[in-house]
Amino acid sequence: MVDGWRVDPAGVEAVLQDVASKSTTMTDALGGSEDGSVQGVGAVVQDAATAAQSPVIGEALAGFFEERQATLTGIQDRIRASLYGAAGATQAIVQGDDEMGAETAQANAVAAASDGKFDAFDGMFDR
Repeated sequence: MVDGWRVDPAGVEAVLQDVASKSTTMTDALGGSEDGSVQGVGAVVQDAATAAQSPVIGEALAGFFEERQATLTGIQDRIRASLYGAAGATQAIVQGDDEMGAETAQANAVAAASDGKFDAFDGMFDR
């Protein structure tokens, strides 16, 4: 059992909100905003390819981003998993479940960062 944890939930929440805000900016840049006010990189690449009026440039731009899509998705998944893992572990520690709950939250975060499946976090924050 871990003894002596001193967690400031408000401080953790402030940091997580800051990271979430900054990651939203990145997510919007990559995929576009939900409200459509920000075009994602795919739309921007398409516009640039059209503006270049060159099939070679268009194909090169599209190929570049297609090849990096898995990496970009992986980055987004790791950020999201880190946020969920930190929030879940903090919640577990505050509730006195620092051994099993915090370890489970962290294990779930590692798994989600690897496979992009976040279903282990469903309902975690409904307690």
